[in-house]
Amino acid sequence: MLLFPAPFLTLRNNWKEAWEQTSFRSQLAFTISILALLGAFIPPFFRYIQSTPGYIINDVILNLLPVQDFSLSIFLLIYSVILLTAINLSTHPILLLKCIQAYCLLVVIRIFCLYMIPLDPEALMIPLDDPFVGRLFYNGTVITKDLFFSGHVSTMFLFFLAIPFRSLKYFFIVATLLVSIFILVQHVHYTIDVVVAPFVSWISYRLVQKIPCRSNQ
Repeated sequence: MLLFPAPFLTLRNNWKEAWEQTSFRSQLAFTISILALLGAFIPPFFRYIQSTPGYIINDVILNLLPVQDFSLSIFLLIYSVILLTAINLSTHPILLLKCIQAYCLLVVIRIFCLYMIPLDPEALMIPLDDPFVGRLFYNGTVITKDLFFSGHVSTMFLFFLAIPFRSLKYFFIVATLLVSIFILVQHVHYTIDVVVAPFVSWISYRLVQKIPCRSNQ
């Protein structure tokens, strides 16, 4: 009789194997450092862009859409995808590392785009108040000018790319499409914000794959 369940043994063995590789250890330490720096930088940066005047786009697609609040559905889908990604990649340390690296690159690109392309939200927008991140990092302040490109859509599509399991991929791509539609109906983003997001995710994911991190997994 096993003292530990098989999933735990798989997790332990995979992490032990990965940890024996110098490249993995160094990349993990560097990636976590970058993630921590981004976590410290983003709140003041978002407060800055929130106070900066931007441009309003005459979005013909948004003009045709009704306005409805899908906040609850959006966050249920987003956090379901995040939770499933964390659980399923926890036993695949190399894949998890690549996912985090791609996410860091995605955030850096998004910071650059937000700074270079300041936008004001559409007049009919219903604010999307994140029940966790908003209270944890922004003291309840709702950020509405983090527009180009959509962070929610790009992150969900990145997780779709990173997850190796076909059944989850089906759920992730459907969830990403639904969140994209809900965000537009809620007028949280312009159409271009949502359309561009998956392309940036794909570029970020493909670039980090070029960083060698040898593994026998």
